[in-house]
Amino acid sequence: MTLFGVRLLYPLSGRQWRAGILLFVAYVAATRLSAAAFAAPGLIFPASGFALGGLFLEGFALWPFVFVASLVGYVLSGASPIYLLLLPVAHTLQAVLGAYLLRTFKLDPLFRRSKDMFTLIGVALVASAVVPSIGTAARYLHYHFYNLPPSTVTWGSWYAATVFSLLIISPFIIRWFAKPRFSRTFWQWVEVIVPFGFLSALSYFLFFTSSTSVAGISLAYFILIPLFWIALRLRPRFITLAMLVLSTFALSSLYMGPMAVEHSVLGMRLFQTEIFLNIVAVIFFILSSIEEERRMTTNLMKTQMDSLATALAKVAYQDRAKSEFMAMLAHELRNPLAPVVSSVDLLRLSEPAGTERAGILDVMDERLRAVRRLLDDLLDVTRINENKLSLHKEKMAIQDIIERSVISTAGHFSERTQTLSATLPDDRLVVHVDPLRIEQAVTNLLTNASKFSEVGGTISLEVTSEHGWVIVSVTDSGVGIPAAMLSSIFDPFLQIEQGERTRKGIGIGLSLVKSFVQMHDGSVEAQSAGEGRGSTFILRLPLLKIEQTNGAAPTASASKHHMASSCSVLVVDDNDAAAWGVGKLLELSGCAVEYAYDGEQAIQKTLGTRPDAVLLDIDLPDQDGYDVAKQLRAKGYTGAIIALSGYSLEQDRQRGRTSGFTDYLVKPVGLADLRRVLPLK
Repeated sequence: MTLFGVRLLYPLSGRQWRAGILLFVAYVAATRLSAAAFAAPGLIFPASGFALGGLFLEGFALWPFVFVASLVGYVLSGASPIYLLLLPVAHTLQAVLGAYLLRTFKLDPLFRRSKDMFTLIGVALVASAVVPSIGTAARYLHYHFYNLPPSTVTWGSWYAATVFSLLIISPFIIRWFAKPRFSRTFWQWVEVIVPFGFLSALSYFLFFTSSTSVAGISLAYFILIPLFWIALRLRPRFITLAMLVLSTFALSSLYMGPMAVEHSVLGMRLFQTEIFLNIVAVIFFILSSIEEERRMTTNLMKTQMDSLATALAKVAYQDRAKSEFMAMLAHELRNPLAPVVSSVDLLRLSEPAGTERAGILDVMDERLRAVRRLLDDLLDVTRINENKLSLHKEKMAIQDIIERSVISTAGHFSERTQTLSATLPDDRLVVHVDPLRIEQAVTNLLTNASKFSEVGGTISLEVTSEHGWVIVSVTDSGVGIPAAMLSSIFDPFLQIEQGERTRKGIGIGLSLVKSFVQMHDGSVEAQSAGEGRGSTFILRLPLLKIEQTNGAAPTASASKHHMASSCSVLVVDDNDAAAWGVGKLLELSGCAVEYAYDGEQAIQKTLGTRPDAVLLDIDLPDQDGYDVAKQLRAKGYTGAIIALSGYSLEQDRQRGRTSGFTDYLVKPVGLADLRRVLPLK
């Protein structure tokens, strides 16, 4: 059975049975409370909030518990057959629709983004129309068949009561049950208790005593003080609790307080109070989520800055000047490079010449020499700043250099799903150049064309010869170049303002192209018909000679690179700030990310969704990550399980391997670490 494309009937786990029974009991109890508090035109129906929260957290399979609980509630209230037929269906449909929309818009149950709170509010406003609409139709049929006078409960009052339930009850259930465990220091608990005590005291005096003002100022204004404090300091978890506390005081005072009103006007007061509480909840929920998003973004930035500081500490003890940094960077890069170079040399000595492995080692040796030359350049910061780099010229065909450039930029084109079409001449065009510098120049032109072209676009590369020159043309159909910028496009640090594309570089790529080409007595120019009409970069190098190939080489080879499908990852960490930080890096790398905050949740979600990889914290509140990994392997999970730990001793790593981990990452984890263990783009 499916609804909204969602499978609604499948076997329930033990956790879902427990959650369903709890939901049933709470729902029935809430319906009895609603029946006792009913006063037309106003009504209270907290059961709707229980239903939405339960289905969102535990799955759509709990809908039968909602349906049966609603049916039992109406039976106990003595409802007519028409109500028994339609209203349980309406309440179930409303809960399923609301949970479906929340999951479709990927609501974070911890409300760490303003988008999440706006999503919840929007879904509450939409889903709340289901029960009043079907209920109004049922009431019309009821009064038509039973010839009874119409009720004073209007669609609007019914809708306001439903919105109140979904805005006050649902956020509380979702936020507190998504991550039930949390820890705070003594002074943090003091910061929680004080504003809640202040809020409760003010609510008591405002709603249950005749002392409703201080110095002529209503206590209603003073209630804003603890609410602002809770929203800005105590995060979304406690603002949901604060709104529940305030609502409990406000509504119960209408029935039990000294200001309790006659039953004839109670319904209207109830309706007005619910509207007021809905408005207050929207304001403070949004305020809290905005502050939470700011806090999480700040924490993410701090985490990444800490990771960067750690990496920089490995290559330099101080960063007082750019030249010193470059020298230290080159020095530190040489340390891991040295054993690689010696290992390749040893392998070449033991491998007979002419074999396939010898050819692979030759390629590795050639690339290592290129890296070593780049490190030599880094040691002379002055020459880099002045573009006075030494050249290591060789006689080789321009086609070989173009082939290397295409291979170097394949990942870039794949990331943007673009097509690179390369047209090369049949005969070999030999040039006397530094192949590394010319390869870098052509690579910069290709990546520049890709960067300023639309996703899925086409870039063409053509090589020809004319009057003693080799001509390399790179053409794109991208954003183009304004006529006024053509003469200065190769100036260092110059960038055309093109929104997000501009911020992906620092504006020296084309400047380096010009410098490299001029050092080879060549030239480069840019051509464009204007903004939005693409551009062409033409690179000219002196032609040494033309070698006949005596064969027909292909001239119009094209290849299209497609981005690899994204991976799915479950991030397990009881520190929600750390989990969100790692999750954000994965999302930016194209992964679908879900979260769990303890061992039980990790096992349930892993076995339920079967992600490609699980990033598993070792120190969890209910059990350690080693035990979780063992249970997952025992239950047949074969995906990658990657440890996230603050411990880096060898015995910890060995225990991880024996527990079923495939990799072991030491916190803080950056993007480079994730790329090492996951197939990120």
